Amino acid sequence: MRFAGFILVCFSTVILASILGCATFGGGQVSGINWALAKNGGRVSAFSEESDHPASTLNNGITSSDGWNQGEGWQASITTTSGAGRGRQARRNDMERSWVIVELAQPVTVTNVKIHTINSEEFPARDFGVSDLLIQYEMETASKEMIWVSADRYGKGVGEQDNIIRDNVFPVIDVKFSPVNTQKIRILIYRTNDLARVEGATAREGMIRLTEVEIYGMGKFEGRDELEMLFEK
Repeated sequence: MRFAGFILVCFSTVILASILGCATFGGGQVSGINWALAKNGGRVSAFSEESDHPASTLNNGITSSDGWNQGEGWQASITTTSGAGRGRQARRNDMERSWVIVELAQPVTVTNVKIHTINSEEFPARDFGVSDLLIQYEMETASKEMIWVSADRYGKGVGEQDNIIRDNVFPVIDVKFSPVNTQKIRILIYRTNDLARVEGATAREGMIRLTEVEIYGMGKFEGRDELEMLFEK
């Protein structure tokens, strides 16, 4: 009986490890629930939007660019200026000017944010997608002040001193980072691949085009742990 019990425990452990192994993807993420989805309580806001491409389309579950000309996806103009001769605060304000915020229905231990840029025959990602961005999360300080903190992303290259994603040309930007417990994620967008210099000025102008934002991590959904839901499937 003891031997049979031991075998049962070992078998259960192997099954659990197999489930976790299939479900985890970078930084200990257990995939399955996209916490950003509107149907899961996620809410999206942005610094700007166009009436025919609102930010509310960023969490409807549609990642494809096929419906772009029918109003799918978020679009907003972006302007970058030279930092020469400007103060630190002015440069920081510029860096925080173009943003998307996803508020979750509850605090979640987030490990992974996936951003889908436009990618179609008319608007390929390498020419029109988002190239430079930063993922931040909202954190409460000891003095109860809510502040934005940059997520400590995995996979930084040699010589990279910060957590900014740069020079992206792919349609999906999959950012994995050290786990953070938060209810809000902010995406700061610095550059797009279509930025062009404004004639007679130092500024560059472009267009932000995203189709979806996904957020994954560990939390509870309708009172159940995500791991419990994996066993239920």
